[in-house]
Amino acid sequence: MRDSTGHLDRTGFTNHLANESSPYLLQHAHNPVDWYPWSREALDKAKREDKPIFLSVGYAACHWCHVMEKESFEDEAIAGMLNRDFVSIKVDREQRPDLDQIYMAATLALTGTGGWPMSVFLTPTLKPFFAGTYFAPENVNGRPGFKHVLSEIAGAYKNERGKIDEFSVALSDLLMASLKPKDDRAALNKSIVDHGVRELVDSYDPVCGGFGKAPKFHHPTELSFLLKIYSVSKEPKILRIAEHTLSSMARGGIYDQIGGGFHRYSTDSRWLVPHFEKMLYDNALLAVAYSEAYQITGNEFYRKIAQETLDYILRDTSHRQGAFYSSLDADSEGEEGKFYSWTKAEIEQLLKDKSEVFCRYYNVSDGGNFGNRRNILNLDSSSDKFRERSEFEREEFDRIMTEGRMILLAARSKKKAPFTDDKILTSWNGLVISAFSKGYQITMNDVYREAALKAARFIKDSLMQNGHLFHSYREGKRSDGLFLEDYAYLTAGLIDLYEIAYDYDWVRLASSLARNAVRLFSDENGHLFLSPADQEDHYIRPREIPDGALPAAGSILIQSLLKLADITGENDLHDFAKKSLDALSENIEASPSHMTSALTAIDYLFSDRTQLVLVGTENREKFLREIYLRYIPNRVLVVSDHGSEEIPFLGGRKTDGRVKAYVCRNSVCLIPADNPEELKKQLDEILP
Repeated sequence: MRDSTGHLDRTGFTNHLANESSPYLLQHAHNPVDWYPWSREALDKAKREDKPIFLSVGYAACHWCHVMEKESFEDEAIAGMLNRDFVSIKVDREQRPDLDQIYMAATLALTGTGGWPMSVFLTPTLKPFFAGTYFAPENVNGRPGFKHVLSEIAGAYKNERGKIDEFSVALSDLLMASLKPKDDRAALNKSIVDHGVRELVDSYDPVCGGFGKAPKFHHPTELSFLLKIYSVSKEPKILRIAEHTLSSMARGGIYDQIGGGFHRYSTDSRWLVPHFEKMLYDNALLAVAYSEAYQITGNEFYRKIAQETLDYILRDTSHRQGAFYSSLDADSEGEEGKFYSWTKAEIEQLLKDKSEVFCRYYNVSDGGNFGNRRNILNLDSSSDKFRERSEFEREEFDRIMTEGRMILLAARSKKKAPFTDDKILTSWNGLVISAFSKGYQITMNDVYREAALKAARFIKDSLMQNGHLFHSYREGKRSDGLFLEDYAYLTAGLIDLYEIAYDYDWVRLASSLARNAVRLFSDENGHLFLSPADQEDHYIRPREIPDGALPAAGSILIQSLLKLADITGENDLHDFAKKSLDALSENIEASPSHMTSALTAIDYLFSDRTQLVLVGTENREKFLREIYLRYIPNRVLVVSDHGSEEIPFLGGRKTDGRVKAYVCRNSVCLIPADNPEELKKQLDEILP
């Protein structure tokens, strides 16, 4: 019998995960494997019994994690091998990003590839000596099965212990050397930004959009970077690459055509068949990228995708007190993608006489494009041609499609939904605060503004204590651990929130968090680390230098430090940001396209900046609309009711309520604009 998550309910087995807060760990609490969480108890046990550690790292929405659980961790024979010869530790990578980074580096070094589930074998001193990802239970196609791996490692640990210890030390030394901060410095200037653009252009897929080959990921950080560079350079090719990618993704199966929001990644090059999990951070970052594309192009399609993505987040991931859950699983009813895919017969039954036109438009066929004759809805060039030649007028055609999607969404809501990982992560909620703040700017929809405010208040009330941030929250339980990503992403989110909430307390809080981040996560040379120096359960202090699925937390902090310095006048923040960029300079020069968050900070540092100051309340929304609906690179926005806050930009700019707008370029200001039309004229003149 399986529980609500699709996992075997083995009430005869209960291991040490039963009292954890992570849904991923709880999914394994009744495996016959004697799992431990990463804890002092487990680490001491490995030392005391002199056993190797089997470390399994995954996350609740991970499809192959579920497969390995059902095949191996629910198998009593395999569990017996693990319980006899190993101390087995299960880690939620989202709850412990530091451990994930440390041991993913080892997995990549040992195998050349990475992914989840991540399966790593450690000495009792926490040094890795063997690693892989998913293992089938038995040998298959020349690849060793998990039983074989366990048997061989257990035998080697007993009979060739000296070799294992020697190898683990050598590997650990190699990894520590690779993460050791570099003393060399490269010259930082805007030419490195241009180099990063060229590398991205070279990796662009001109046929399907995106970067690289299948499997294909969204790369929202890189897309936002390209949009920013285009906004100044006006190089058509850069915009063409960004638009082609954004459009192709939003029309493909990787985008949920019925309910909005993006799946994790595409298994093919044309964005058709995704892995179906939905991650909060992907959708937050993509909502920002589509909002920026709308600001630059005015194309309503991008605003529509941004809105649908934000509406998905609100509908399917909201905590009752305002924060947002981490992810939705790929599987339901034991099948990946079943919740999101359709047979043609299902659609015909629901849409009746309108089903034919709907199916033609969304490429639905009897044979399907997915398993079991199911269809992943998508749009392609044939969809466009069909729409143009349809017997229906354009407005009627679009109405039929909208109504059809609503009917299918209502029907889908009655199906067994994928499991929701309902833990709340401070870092990812920081990204969502930015997303709803950007969404408000392109829509002026108060629902988005309130969503950003409620999420920020929840984190402040429930995940912050004495200036320190907790990483995760679930059902009243907060997890321990200090992580750079929480401080970096939340600081950036609060700066964006201030631009739509106009409450300077959010800037004060952002500045306080940024200072705490510098104190906790940096060294004397400006290098930033993922965790504090005094973290006891690390054999190495982890760093995250390039961007990955998430933007590099250190680079996001640097961006925020530069912007905070401009808003608050706290120049020491600017000085540390410059120091940190210098510390990253060798890495940036070596691989700029993998460090676009750092390049964004460099561009801010060396480019012209636009300072916009609005003082007053009367008719303020019309002034703000002129600012919000255009993309203004390297912008600082200060908004005040009366000009009474202690902000350098407000000096001598008090008002009785009537709005005055100040447009400044590199702190040189034009004559104040006292109506929206004049503000528009000034912005048109000053912006590229």
